[in-house]
Amino acid sequence: MAKQKEKPAPEAEAADAGMSGDPKIEAVKQLIFGENMQQYDSEFNEIKALIKKTRTEIENELNDTRDALNKLINQTKESLNNEINDLRSDMNKKVTQLRSDMDDAAADLDERKVNRKLLGTMLQEIGKQIAE
Repeated sequence: MAKQKEKPAPEAEAADAGMSGDPKIEAVKQLIFGENMQQYDSEFNEIKALIKKTRTEIENELNDTRDALNKLINQTKESLNNEINDLRSDMNKKVTQLRSDMDDAAADLDERKVNRKLLGTMLQEIGKQIAE
């Protein structure tokens, strides 16, 4: 990174000055370490800003992904409920049709039985008439 000459924040100067108390020592410190310290502070501030930006982007991406997943879950749930309702409706129609078919078959069997009885009775009467 390029070296930047920045004046340290007044709080930092006050804190440094408060520790040593001697402006001459502070001037020597600034001469020896000042440029490097400013560079380090600048790099740390850039890294902090990058971390904050990345965190915000990740949080936004997570929120978008969560919203998309919730939407997909709701769509899938709605689709499955519709399919279940359609299947239930089809099953009820088929059960109704089967009941109707069974009722028709039972009625047909009853008629066949009745016809057999009638036939048997008629045959007996014919047999009696022949025997006379």
